[in-house]
Amino acid sequence: MGRREYRFATEALREGRMTRAFTTVVAGACFVAAGLLVAVQFHPARPVGVVAKSVHIVAMVTAVGYGMRWLFGRFPGYRQAVVFVVWADCAAAFGAAALSETDARLCATLYLGIVGIFAAFLLGARILYAHCVFGALVIGSITAWAVAEQHAGLFDLFVFYMPALAWVVAVPLGGLALIEGGRRAIGRTARSARYDPLTGLRNRRGLYAAIEVAVRRLAPSATVVVAVCDIDRFKALNDAHGHVVGDTALIEMAKELRALARPDEITARIGGDELVLVVFGSAGDVSEVVDRLMPLARVDIGALALTASIGVATQVAGDRYFSIDDVLRHADAAMYEAKRSGGATCVIHQPMDRI
Repeated sequence: MGRREYRFATEALREGRMTRAFTTVVAGACFVAAGLLVAVQFHPARPVGVVAKSVHIVAMVTAVGYGMRWLFGRFPGYRQAVVFVVWADCAAAFGAAALSETDARLCATLYLGIVGIFAAFLLGARILYAHCVFGALVIGSITAWAVAEQHAGLFDLFVFYMPALAWVVAVPLGGLALIEGGRRAIGRTARSARYDPLTGLRNRRGLYAAIEVAVRRLAPSATVVVAVCDIDRFKALNDAHGHVVGDTALIEMAKELRALARPDEITARIGGDELVLVVFGSAGDVSEVVDRLMPLARVDIGALALTASIGVATQVAGDRYFSIDDVLRHADAAMYEAKRSGGATCVIHQPMDRI
């Protein structure tokens, strides 16, 4: 619930080098809130009574504490961010209710709108919906209490509760619509930059990015197995049947590759008719990978009988000379060796011992 939005927002802040600016702004808002709580003690609508004043003191102290946390602490995780929203909502709501005049209470609920904007940006729709419901209940409760207990006119309070509802509910929801639209647009742009539009597999950039992330998580002893698959006589297929048939052949081969790949494995198209499978395991997994890939060597697509050449290369992830470029190059060389032997087969690259 909101974790995907939180992950997207925090990654965007890191990519844009805006994390520090964001935490400084949030910390500043906490300090300003504490300052306002001090200032309101000298206002005619200030809290009256021990309980009401205690509410403001607690809110003031915790606001300073959260401000220090945002300014000097680590960026909060998802749960910590949700707890912060709950605290901010409660502090704003109880702080507003503790004031001694109805119009001041309703005006003070406007600060809930700032919490809503934070929730919309960092935590997404579900958390924001909960915040908006809470804010509407707070505003409605203050208004209902004033009408029932103080005999205030509902329409007389209209100029206070309607702006509060608009700012606390409507503005954050409108902001959420813009933020979600931006997230989707950015997501589509990011995907188009890393995925091949024809096959739906990763492109070269997406392949390298995925491998880089995966290798960082591997044990040094793990083996990276790379297989390059290339359709035999693909140019002749295009010349004889047209590019539509050639594209169809690529799409179907990509489907076959995706079907045999496991969830933790990476598939890609790195140019022309070259498809790639990357497997993370041990040296003993190579024969198992070859067995899984062999059905790709001969594939029937409608009336067409296609064959493919497959090259496989490996390297230990913890090797001081590890390079994904080298592994791909070796797998590519093995694939061309398979083509020279007539195609429809798989060749495993045999590494030379380093001296």
